[in-house]
Formats: sequence, C-alpha cells, structure tokens
Amino acid sequence: MDSSCKVKVSVLVPVYNVERFLPRCLDSLIAQTLRDIEIVCVNDASPDRSAAILADYAARDPRIRIITKTANEGLMMARKTGYTDARGEYLCFCDSDDYMPADALESLYSEALSSGADITVGEMYLENNAHRHVLRPRHHVASPGSEPYLRAILNWTTCSLCGSLFKRSLFAGKSYHTMANQSFSEDRMLLTQILTAKEVSVATICKPTYFYCLNNSSITRKKLTDNALKEQLKALFWCYEYVEAHAPGLQRDNRNFIIRYLSLYIERGASRQIIKQFNPMVPKLLEFNAITQTCSLRFALHTRMCLHSRIYRACCSHARNIIRRIQGKD
Repeated sequence: MDSSCKVKVSVLVPVYNVERFLPRCLDSLIAQTLRDIEIVCVNDASPDRSAAILADYAARDPRIRIITKTANEGLMMARKTGYTDARGEYLCFCDSDDYMPADALESLYSEALSSGADITVGEMYLENNAHRHVLRPRHHVASPGSEPYLRAILNWTTCSLCGSLFKRSLFAGKSYHTMANQSFSEDRMLLTQILTAKEVSVATICKPTYFYCLNNSSITRKKLTDNALKEQLKALFWCYEYVEAHAPGLQRDNRNFIIRYLSLYIERGASRQIIKQFNPMVPKLLEFNAITQTCSLRFALHTRMCLHSRIYRACCSHARNIIRRIQGKD
C-alpha cells in the first residue's frame, strides 16, 4: 500500500458476474458529490461482460481504476486486493450489485473529519425487487467504540462493511486473516478482526449511505445445500472462536450469537447431523440448560421443538418467511 494518500476516499468495488447491476453501481459512484475519490474496481476473473462495462466506464472517468485478476478467488480476496492497492485517506466498501446515494461519501467524510473517528457508519437500507426500502439501522447502535459496535453485531445488527468509511491506517501494515473463495460471512470476519485488533473509535450519521439490493441470483439467496451449510458454519465458528480469544468481555453475547444461528439453521431444515458434528462445541451449545442460561427459556423450548418436530420446524420456517415478505426483506 502506497504510503501517500492521493485522494480523500477510495471506493473498493469487487466485480464478479454482475453485468446486470454494475452500471447502476458505477453510476451512483461517479455521481457522488464528493469528487476527490478513486473507484478501485477489482475484476475477479468475471466470465460475463463485466470487463467490457468496466473498460467503457474507465474510458469516460479517469477516477476509475481497474485491477484484473487472472483467477477467481472470491469476494474476500478481491476486497483485500482492493484495500492493499488503495490510495485514499479513507476506504469505503461497495458491492457491485448495490449502490450509494449521491451525497453518501460527502456526508461520511464530513463526519469522519469532524469526529476524527476510525470508522464512520451510515444507515443501510435493503431494497427488494419491488424497490421497497427497509431500514437496517446502525445509527445509535454502532456506539462510539469497538466493543459496543462488536456487541451490536453479535446481537443481529448488520455486520456489513459497506456504506461506512474506514481510516486507511486500519489496513496499513495489517495482515487480516483472509480465505480464498469464502462466500459467506466475509464481512463479519473482516469487521470482527478490525474491531478486536485495537480500540477503535466509531461515529455514526443518521442518514442513508448505502442501498443493499436483494438479488435473487446472489449466492446468499440460493437454497442452503449441505456444502453451503458447511461453509457458513466454518465462517461463523471462526468468528465465534476469534471473539472468544480476543474479546472475553463479550463472551455471553458471543454465545448468544452462535446459539441463535445454530437454532436458525435447524429451523430452516438444515442437516442436523452436519450441524451437530461440525464442531465439538455444538452439542454443549445446544444443551437445553445452556440455551436457557444464554438466551431464554422460551428460545430453548423453541430450539428443542425444532430439533424433534418436523411439523413445528416447517411451520416456524414458513411463518418466518411470511414475516420477511411482509417486512419487504424478500
């Protein structure tokens, strides 16, 4: 990473199989009212027309830089390529099938300078196929400090990296653990490492800075296969064990986080055999008394019923899907 900061913000955009959505993303970044930015697009060996789209946009706007990888390594590695090569005073992550409001970077940058915070977080909205917007609140939840922010993430606040500003110093000289072809919870893995590396300051602004678009073709929206389940469990337990080792003050929140995820997978009908055998901690975490002490008696009863009643499990999963549709999250 070049030691000289040549622009105010580097926006990091990993690109893979997004030709339908890429123009919308790039248009939103080109239109930012904060002009002193660079847009670092990492083409992760995308097999579609994304390369041609990037070339066309770069020819029209010199702020767009394209890094082309010869082999696909996944979102986590593409982001690492981007932040290693970035030249901005601050870094912002933006996925290529999402977009940002025109004043997002200017608002974030102004608050970052005013507060001096290491991380500046804006509000995120989900956008479904009907263009309905649903708030995923981060203001007032991502409190001024790394431990409160991590606690909020462990208690179901969105762990997305996107729509926030990160001081470049959080990445300079760092060697964050990164896995190739990791398709699930990659945001959680990196953010967990950043928030536990040292005490970082966090500021928030109460205005939208990011629109996360629900894309039915996205890998996170597809049916949960056994292989996908194993990959998700691998990432979640990596985060669980990392927090246990590096943030002992959050032990209860951490166990609540992993138990609720295990229960959710069981409710969705995922293979109970894979779940129970995945990690030696799972049988202990799913004990009735352990769930009662960490979560609640009602949640322990719910999990027990999901484990032993196919009808109850199916009814709960169906009801959850209906609620998500009503909320506009599907």
